[in-house]
Amino acid sequence: MLGDGVTFSGMRPGSSVRGVSAWFGLQGRSIQTWRAASRVLFAVPWLVSCAIASKPESIAPAEFRLKAPQAKRVSVVGTFNGWDPDAHPLHGPDRSGVWTLSLPLAPGRYRYMFVVDGVLWIADPNAVASQNDGFGGRNSLLFHGR
Repeated sequence: MLGDGVTFSGMRPGSSVRGVSAWFGLQGRSIQTWRAASRVLFAVPWLVSCAIASKPESIAPAEFRLKAPQAKRVSVVGTFNGWDPDAHPLHGPDRSGVWTLSLPLAPGRYRYMFVVDGVLWIADPNAVASQNDGFGGRNSLLFHGR
């Protein structure tokens, strides 16, 4: 019998589950220790299943491309990286003068711009939409994974 009058099949009242109690180091411990251990044993799988069920939406790459053959450096800045020009440099240029970056992003709506040679902030000329940036310019809009 365990705690609240619960008995396991094949157990005599007052007996202990020696294998389990030895495995958890609970031999000679009180019923409160057993209750605490059983709560942990039942809580862990529940927490794991909650974590799996609440897994965020899948992250897919967003492709950024800018033709800037004379540039020495190009990066993408936006709401996904705190507008940090050092966070996501593009690779290139290729033979056509195109700089590229494949960046894993969760589905969502993002504002972004390109920074050329660390000083020139420009909107993406190929963006499907843009928005006033509040400083007299435009931010490009990315609608990703929707």
